[in-house]
Amino acid sequence: MKLKILTQLLFLIPLTLTLFNELYGYSTIIALSIATALLYHLTKEKKFLIHDIIASTALISTNLYYIYLADFPPPYFTIALLALLSSMLFWSRAQKSNYNFNHSMWHISSVVITTMCIIAHTS
Repeated sequence: MKLKILTQLLFLIPLTLTLFNELYGYSTIIALSIATALLYHLTKEKKFLIHDIIASTALISTNLYYIYLADFPPPYFTIALLALLSSMLFWSRAQKSNYNFNHSMWHISSVVITTMCIIAHTS
């Protein structure tokens, strides 16, 4: 199985956290993001691009909303911000070289961001 698929499955961690904390709307957005990204990657990135972009944008928006509700608490906000910077680096590197690795690292950074937003909100 490709690394991009495996790292996408790491989003099951924040999905589980949202379900455990009864954040069902957030859970739905994460689940949709997982499903559309998996469909996109499993079709060798030839289909579902728009769906993936929409779901990813919804997840980013939801993360921003929940970190805002939590009033940007350290250390969660700081970790999320560092992961955001890391994700931007990996995303830009993926456009130039070693796409599979850099895109996978982008997934991991995104999982960290989402997890920190959830933890900040539920703490």
